[in-house]
Amino acid sequence: MLNVAPPKSSWQAKVFPVLTAIGWILVMISFVIGLSLSSTASGYFGENTKESRDGAAVGDALLGDLETLTVTPRWLEPLTFLGVASFMVGIALAFSTIPNLLSNRGQVLNVCFPILVKKGE
Repeated sequence: MLNVAPPKSSWQAKVFPVLTAIGWILVMISFVIGLSLSSTASGYFGENTKESRDGAAVGDALLGDLETLTVTPRWLEPLTFLGVASFMVGIALAFSTIPNLLSNRGQVLNVCFPILVKKGE
């Protein structure tokens, strides 16, 4: 009987779970940071009038909240983009393993089909 070796595990099959997991982790971290930032935004905009926000003196906590609200999106958006990009690369690598697996399945079928036909007779 002929033996067909199982397909060798490609580097894509080893890397794609890591990349997709990193992507999910980065997106979830961005989501949690965004949620915490929403509480800062509701405190800044909801509890204070426009006059108190505009007239805040140097060193006031309102200016600290404003700084947090303006600076955080500058690094949070690229972090989210990196997470989505990592996830998409992981999916592309997962799809790139399919042709190798189909090639091996074709070889197995070529070997097994004559045996199956003989047993059916």
